[in-house]
Formats: sequence, C-alpha cells, structure tokens
Amino acid sequence: MAPVRDETVLRKATLDDLDEVLALWSHYLRLHRDNPAYRLAKRGLEKRRETFRRHIEGSESAVFVLERPDGGLDGMVTCFAEENLPYFMPPRYARIQTPFVRPDARRRGNLKRLLTAALRWAREEEFMEIRLYTSAGSVMGNAIADELGFQAVEVVRRKPVDWRSPPEEQIQD
Repeated sequence: MAPVRDETVLRKATLDDLDEVLALWSHYLRLHRDNPAYRLAKRGLEKRRETFRRHIEGSESAVFVLERPDGGLDGMVTCFAEENLPYFMPPRYARIQTPFVRPDARRRGNLKRLLTAALRWAREEEFMEIRLYTSAGSVMGNAIADELGFQAVEVVRRKPVDWRSPPEEQIQD
C-alpha cells in the first residue's frame, strides 16, 4: 500500500504562527502527560510562548512548521544553538527540541521532513553536531531516532526526594 500523499508545506514559522505553535506544544504535553519531565509550572504556557517567540525571531534558532492548505499546522520542530559545558566538546551544538506531528498527520514522512529541515539549518549555521532529546519512555520516538541515525549517548534518570524517610532507606541495594 502506498503512503498517503501529504499536502503540507514545510516552512519556517513566523510570529503569525505563535498561537498555533503553542497549541501544538500543548497537544504534545497532553500526549506525554504521564512523563514527569513535563509538569507544567505556574505561568508555564505564558513562559513557553515567550520562548517560542524568541526562537522564531532569533538569529541562532528556528522553528519549522508543516502548514496545511487550510492554514493550520500539522507539525513543528524547534532548533537552537546550545552552549556545551566548558570541558566538553563541541563547545556549541544544535539542539532539536519538541519535534511533533499531530497524530492524524503521521505516517506520511512528516517527522522526517521536520528533522531534515533541522539538520539543514544546523549545517547552514555550521554546527558540527546536532542533538535530539527524546523521552526515555517513548518507544516509538526512540525507535525513530535510532532509525534516523541519532545515537543515544546519555540517559537522564530522575528520583523524587522522599522527605518522609531517611536517605539511607531510599537507596536500594
């Protein structure tokens, strides 16, 4: 069976897209609501809106979107320069954040189109490395990252601090 042809246009986001980009990000958070990394702080949407504004307007960042013929957005990805710790190489790298395609627009190559745009941006900005952050619990997201050639090089683990018991009882043998 041939894949469904996608009618979206891949382009850089503009400030006119800000509301819809924030709506896509909110949808992303709802889909990942069980991930403790995505607990929204008070005024979180307002702060994230300002972050998207900076990335859209920034000289060292870009937001790419997939625009439908009706003007709505089916997907997005944010790319920006990140400073590495002073004792690690490379000193700067391109970071890909929140690649997202609406569920009803998946299986059409849209994520690959967004990540290709991010890689093209990183090359144009002359970065030597690009990093994609995925959720440890996202089986599909990690499989796609592997398939597209992104190597897992670090895993961040979390453990809430339990104030009801001493630390000695919280670390298991």
